[in-house]
Amino acid sequence: MKNFFIFFVLLVFISFASAQSTTEDFIRNEIENTSDIIKPNLLSTHPLGMYISRINHNFKIKAPEKYSFSFEISSGNVMLPYVKSYELTNPADQKIAENFSWHDREFVFNLNEIPAKIREFKADGVIRSYRFTFSLPLSVSHELNFGLRMHSLDKGKYPFSFFTSDESIEWFHSNIAGGDDPFSRRHYGFNKADIFYRDENGNSLTMKNGDFGIQGFEVNYFYYPKLGMNKKHKIYLNFGTHLGINVSKYNPVADVGISSSLIKKIVVRDTNIFTVGLSAGALRQRVIQFGDRVNISNQEVLYSFEGLLDYKRKLKSNNYISYGINYTFQTPYNNKNDFDHIILTGERVKTHWQHAMSHLYENLEGWNFIFTYSVKQFSYFIYAREDIKVDNAPDLQTGFGVKMSFKN
Repeated sequence: MKNFFIFFVLLVFISFASAQSTTEDFIRNEIENTSDIIKPNLLSTHPLGMYISRINHNFKIKAPEKYSFSFEISSGNVMLPYVKSYELTNPADQKIAENFSWHDREFVFNLNEIPAKIREFKADGVIRSYRFTFSLPLSVSHELNFGLRMHSLDKGKYPFSFFTSDESIEWFHSNIAGGDDPFSRRHYGFNKADIFYRDENGNSLTMKNGDFGIQGFEVNYFYYPKLGMNKKHKIYLNFGTHLGINVSKYNPVADVGISSSLIKKIVVRDTNIFTVGLSAGALRQRVIQFGDRVNISNQEVLYSFEGLLDYKRKLKSNNYISYGINYTFQTPYNNKNDFDHIILTGERVKTHWQHAMSHLYENLEGWNFIFTYSVKQFSYFIYAREDIKVDNAPDLQTGFGVKMSFKN
């Protein structure tokens, strides 16, 4: 949460400390007509998260004047060696477990005799996400968009995974940062593709090399209110409602969410736009269930936050380039408190051996670095995501895409 406090303080400071030398009318024109944030869908290619309709936060200040269509592809390398967990159900056993560190509990109990909820999880390979989005402007203040998300799994070989291949990531770890084979890729072998998860009820989720599927559809509505602070302080708000219909056989449910964003705009050197944004959202899972499912997450509500810094530069040809830094945060897939009485077992090859299960009880964080080039009705973007606070799901993610705007 410290990162969001920094973003908030920066936003407030800029709101009252910034000054522009251009006229108010010119500034408003630049902001409202040329400062649209072309932000990719930065959700992680998480092996369980891809089955949930998570919220992609919105930093626009008004509905687009034109219809738009976007397509993007992202690739994330995941390495989570097999871990089996025992969530103790007997209150007396839970009290004993709480007196020991998680890595010592395995040696305190007889796992063949204690009552527990048992789960298993492993994930290895490159998960690719394919997303189509169609935006429909209803008015200056109202927008509706529709999304389709699909995923596949493969071994991540060259040349299709130059940055996200096992070889590239372990070269970086060995030669730049991280140390030799910190996540046991070399130990278990490069270029493998396999995801397996079994919940406490014995229901399982699997994905093999070459598997491809449609995970869900999304409908998002955004409202952009007209407020006095838009003109006076160049501060804007938007509000969103989100409906996700998950159609995979592993999680056939509908999720519902809400979000809101606060955006500050600054005109720099007459035509360039600097944007600072903060956004928060909540997703209520499993509002409607269409059939049997795997218990992917035991949380009813997933909370998420994003912070954004973006600098958009106008070129002589009236094209634009922009550079952005985005911070993402999501609450855990499972209740944090449950980890106080969890026993983890697995092959203790490296210090990160437990991450397959342990990260499901921790906040997920990621930093995204975005570059966009806009020419006429086309905007092209690329980005890279890094989990600086290691959850390794994914370890590294890259993406690219195009947005096309059309006249009404």
